[in-house]
Amino acid sequence: MSVTIAVPATSANLGIGYDCLGMAVSLYSRFTFDRAEKLTITGCPEKYRNEDNLVYRSFVLALEHWGEEPFPIAIDIDTSIPVSRGLGSSSTCTVAGIMGAAALTGRIVGRAEAVSIATQMEGHPDNVAPAIMGSLVCSFTPEGALPHCIRYDVNPHLKFITIIPPYEVKTESARKIVPKEVSLSTAVWQMGRISGLTRGLESGDVELIAAACEDKLQEPYRKTLIPDYEDVRRICLDGGACTMWISGSGSTMMAVTADGLVAESLRARLASLYPTFEVHVLECDTKGVRISYDA
Repeated sequence: MSVTIAVPATSANLGIGYDCLGMAVSLYSRFTFDRAEKLTITGCPEKYRNEDNLVYRSFVLALEHWGEEPFPIAIDIDTSIPVSRGLGSSSTCTVAGIMGAAALTGRIVGRAEAVSIATQMEGHPDNVAPAIMGSLVCSFTPEGALPHCIRYDVNPHLKFITIIPPYEVKTESARKIVPKEVSLSTAVWQMGRISGLTRGLESGDVELIAAACEDKLQEPYRKTLIPDYEDVRRICLDGGACTMWISGSGSTMMAVTADGLVAESLRARLASLYPTFEVHVLECDTKGVRISYDA
């Protein structure tokens, strides 16, 4: 029996929610696991077809977490999520490894336990939590405790125009450029707008989303690492989107509208102007990670 784990892409931060907000979107990676006589990995570049593969490392770490011995498996990777573009590609691998280990050993794992294990592996929950739970998630981790994850339903009318340049922004560079300290007024600015953004995404109120999504903490600095940011933002806002944010550390950008026709028109225009970019109209994924079995 083989098992397939489907994991959605995620957009972290959503502009104003630096390191605490994340949302699952309708772009997926699929990982098929089978017991085997030796480790075999297909569907990825040759240099990742070994024990250093993140999916396999997560598989082994999950088994060790449960006190079980690793065993050889075959993994096939089929992904639509580009690597190192700010859409949670590493988190999909981490989540898939954990759930693959659970499925092949018959272990029942709830979402809270899966988030806890994945957070220990990733170091933070902002991408793994929505990848596991689906929808919009606000996460925080008390010192010495497990992460708290608050899930919000996103209005189904909202569309997310996802613009993926052919270049990456290294997470290390994106973190380095963000100031380590901010003023009290900036902290207050952020807190109120996080509340407004989560409510706007729940209700589908694009005016509230636009008013709330004005970040002062990280986007003013990170946008300098994305050469096309200003032009893409202007096109999106002039074309009817209510806002645009950098997805994760970039280079992906994501614009928001409640009008499906506006979304498709912007997708076509951006694809025409930037033929080397990937441009998708995505929705919020509400289910998170899925597991299916094949006899």
